[in-house]
Amino acid sequence: MKTYVVTHTQKDPASSYGLVAEGLRLVASEFSRLDKNLWLVRSAATADGIANAVIPGIGRRDEIRVMEIGSEMVHYAASRVWSSARLDADEMLGLRH
Repeated sequence: MKTYVVTHTQKDPASSYGLVAEGLRLVASEFSRLDKNLWLVRSAATADGIANAVIPGIGRRDEIRVMEIGSEMVHYAASRVWSSARLDADEMLGLRH
């Protein structure tokens, strides 16, 4: 089990981000919201797995960062992921930076 910090931008302040929590429920054994766009997550999933579960819940122009405590960080720009939705998994991993 690993501990992650998940954060996302919110370009549209009127948007509701309830689907972020729904995505986290799919992959996390436990999670808590620390701030409006900041979550602490315990999960056996990888950082990529958590990001993939959360991306449908964020806006098209938003960005998400998943940081494993003491290890790697993944960063996605939602516009790139949304416009690349038809890519297969191998191609999608190439967008990771």
